[in-house]
Amino acid sequence: MNSTNNIISLDEAKKSRKRFVRSLEYEVIANLALQQYVKKDKADFELLLSIPLQERIPGLISEYGLKRMHRLIKLILQEFCYSIALPKSKKLTETKVSVCACDLIIAAEEDQFSLEDLIVFFELTKRGIYGKFKGMLTHFSIMQKLEVFRQERYETYAQLKERKEADQKALGPVERISPEPTAIKHLFDQTDGRIVPLKKIS
Repeated sequence: MNSTNNIISLDEAKKSRKRFVRSLEYEVIANLALQQYVKKDKADFELLLSIPLQERIPGLISEYGLKRMHRLIKLILQEFCYSIALPKSKKLTETKVSVCACDLIIAAEEDQFSLEDLIVFFELTKRGIYGKFKGMLTHFSIMQKLEVFRQERYETYAQLKERKEADQKALGPVERISPEPTAIKHLFDQTDGRIVPLKKIS
């Protein structure tokens, strides 16, 4: 695995008076996501799109609530921000991180993102896959890079959909259960009088 990224070392953090240390929990989760969903510095969108809907961000919001998911996405964003080798004054403030997390939730609702999608996006962005941050890390620059990720993901989705439709077409016409056209009287006759009559309005 390519470990070259923009993560600040502890010595550099001390020099710049930063006390942030990347959490072990996030590092483990991020490494697992990279191993599973990244191949040759590219997101494996086919695998990411195979994550069940209930396990993606909108489904998790329904299960755990918006506040908890906002807090979790904010944490992922903070990990990303502090890992970029720029002075604190050139990064998002606490308020801007919170606002950006809201925008990420909106994007997740629109595109059915999973947490794995966001982690993969941020980890690849650290490697400069979606371009570098020119002197400043801003809300706009993050969303701009996310748009590139979203477009690549959508193109993979469109290709998968096209492939699935082609596979279904190759199977040929599906035989119907009843002959076509079928008279309603014929369907009634097949039930042997077992149809439950509707109650009359009194």
